[in-house]
Amino acid sequence: MKNRKTWQVLTLILFVAGLTVSALEGIGLTSKPIETSGVESQKPSNPCNPCAKKAQNPCNPCAKKAKNPCNPCAKKAQNPCNPCAGKMASGEVYQPAASYSEWTKINSKPLLSQPHGGMLVTTYANPAAQAAIKSKASSFPVGSILIKESHSNSNGKRGEKGTIFGMEKTESGWLWITTDATGHITGKGDSNQMQMCAQCHAGAQTDSAFLRKK
Repeated sequence: MKNRKTWQVLTLILFVAGLTVSALEGIGLTSKPIETSGVESQKPSNPCNPCAKKAQNPCNPCAKKAKNPCNPCAKKAQNPCNPCAGKMASGEVYQPAASYSEWTKINSKPLLSQPHGGMLVTTYANPAAQAAIKSKASSFPVGSILIKESHSNSNGKRGEKGTIFGMEKTESGWLWITTDATGHITGKGDSNQMQMCAQCHAGAQTDSAFLRKK
């Protein structure tokens, strides 16, 4: 009989202890092992990655890579839109890229441009280009220049200044140019890089120029 009572007491103590542990776990007072599954596989975010959040990006430049000449994810070293390519600037300065700040802004606020490496861009038009835009002409006259200034996207605000993209209308058509932030040329003419610009802009409604006003 004594042993039976002892067993009953032990059983009751263990039952009460179990209830106590469950209660403490419910309010977070007991230590739990840290779950590590999936932690090691998480990669740090890439500020240059234009493919992030694909499902939220209706203009995803990474879709159908083989068919998209503007895709900044393909052939990074050859893509003038890729902010991570690390292109070397020449000693030559493209003067409009150093003196466009007084020109007319096409968009008053920076716009996010996935084809230009996910950068925030502002487009400027020289007097000849602005006159054509104002008159709603179907094409730009020779001498028209459009400059697209880019900045890194810092939570929706302009960050560090990046590549300057230029298109200048000549007798032979558009001349495509890229420079660094100081106006020193990184790409110009009929190179493979500039052909990417030409192919992408060929789909624009107004003489190869994408003009978004906001």
